[in-house]
Amino acid sequence: MTSCTQNKLAYIDVGLIMKDYEGMKAFEQHMEDETVQLRKEIESLIEPYQLKVEAYYKDVGQMSEDRRNAAELALQEEQAAINEQQDKFMKQLEVKRLEGLEAINNEISDFVKYYAKSRGLQIVFGTVGTGTVIYSEDKLNISQDVLSELNRLYGGE
Repeated sequence: MTSCTQNKLAYIDVGLIMKDYEGMKAFEQHMEDETVQLRKEIESLIEPYQLKVEAYYKDVGQMSEDRRNAAELALQEEQAAINEQQDKFMKQLEVKRLEGLEAINNEISDFVKYYAKSRGLQIVFGTVGTGTVIYSEDKLNISQDVLSELNRLYGGE
């Protein structure tokens, strides 16, 4: 005697979810705003430095060797400090981006677990485009349902 149980399977297109999830769109906008702010901060460091470089080139012909060497050293040190600050800003931005993506992935995963349990699903596969599911019945693709619910919850409806 063999026993058959009906497996309840579904899948979501992770790429679609990440592209159309309002929480992801808001995060991307936030990161763009952070990037714009970072550029402004970097520019605020570079502009005074550029003025000093211009002044150096204007006056270099009248400088003594000692004064020229001191000016060049000061400019090199300032350039190094600007580069260091720029690297620091970029690393901070990358950490924020990675932390944000991890939080969104966790949020989506937690929601999919809840969604699956509440609908009696045993397995939910994640695909990207047509990458891993070669064929399935349309009813097994729950991407739009999950996306709609995620966006409804994100919007506070």
